[in-house]
Amino acid sequence: MRWTIPGMIMVLLASLLSVAVYYRHQYQQSEQALQKAVLELVQHQASLKQLRQKIKTVSQLDAQHTKALEHNKNLVAQLERDVADGRRRLRVKATCHDLSTNTTPSGVDDATAPRLADATQRDYFLLRNRIDIAGQQITGLQNYVRQVCLNKIQK
Repeated sequence: MRWTIPGMIMVLLASLLSVAVYYRHQYQQSEQALQKAVLELVQHQASLKQLRQKIKTVSQLDAQHTKALEHNKNLVAQLERDVADGRRRLRVKATCHDLSTNTTPSGVDDATAPRLADATQRDYFLLRNRIDIAGQQITGLQNYVRQVCLNKIQK
């Protein structure tokens, strides 16, 4: 009976020690999982911050190029109105290379200056609008690549 009380105390201490080691191990695993979750949260927050910055940059670029495109459309529309009202004229520089050099030019003293046909004038203004749109699209895409895509690569 002498050894039963010290044996029971030893078994009790061993079991307490094993329980303490078990819960310490569980605590360390929980601590590691928490650190991993915090790290992932910080990474996601950084990604969201970058995404917000990209969205802000893209919206600024869009606003800038939309404003420039609207300005160009207004200029072309004003030019078209001025031509229609007679305040301005469209002139075409043309040469005829097929004529012989010995012919004398024919002309009428009271003739008006040559002008474009109405359909050609409309096509001219439509073409100017489309050129402005294409130019703004290209400039916008170039700015997007420089400010958003290449900026990401540099970081």
